[in-house]
Amino acid sequence: MRQGRRDGFREFAAGRSGPLYRSACLLASGDVHLAEDLVQETLGRMYLLWGRISRIDNPAAYAQTVLVRSFLTHSGAARRGSARSGSSPSRGPRRPAPPTRSCG
Repeated sequence: MRQGRRDGFREFAAGRSGPLYRSACLLASGDVHLAEDLVQETLGRMYLLWGRISRIDNPAAYAQTVLVRSFLTHSGAARRGSARSGSSPSRGPRRPAPPTRSCG
């Protein structure tokens, strides 16, 4: 990727990471770690195709679509994994790690 495009992506990622994170928190029901993973995956996918994406009218809307699809892929894989093991995914109490960011 050329320097100009790389700088454009960095600017986009800096400006959109906050809104993407808030959306990811809503999708992940407050799971900070999953939300961070979803944003990282979204921005990674955007980076790979930034040459094309940067030319569309609304790259922010495209990023939201990528985020939602990443979440659906993750949640579907989690459900399929629990179906194979014969148990439902545990949402019981966990010891919270000290968050670097919060969804609240």
